Amino acid sequence: MNQSDIIKTHLMKELEMNELEVAVFLALIKAENSNPKEIQNSLNKSNSEIIEISKALELKGMVIEINKNEFRALHPRFAVVNRYRKICEANNREFKKNLKIDQLAIMVEKYQNSP
Repeated sequence: MNQSDIIKTHLMKELEMNELEVAVFLALIKAENSNPKEIQNSLNKSNSEIIEISKALELKGMVIEINKNEFRALHPRFAVVNRYRKICEANNREFKKNLKIDQLAIMVEKYQNSP
């Protein structure tokens, strides 16, 4: 299993994301800011699907809409911790330091900076 697959698996498991959310989030992480058409081409999904997924990621605290239907991922560490905080709140769990989440955030940051 390569590093990208490990990150995808952990995002789905630890942050309760589905495969498409992970794909769009990682595409935004790499692209910094992209419009749905750019992501649509790389993921082979419709424009409306990409917008819908991006808006779901916005509700999860991982991306922001910078212009109409143009999204940017938050810094990887901030995005991962934001999502973890929302999961804790939804499950009435105390939000506290979690080494797994911290490691995942570091892995996503390294992914962002990789060629």
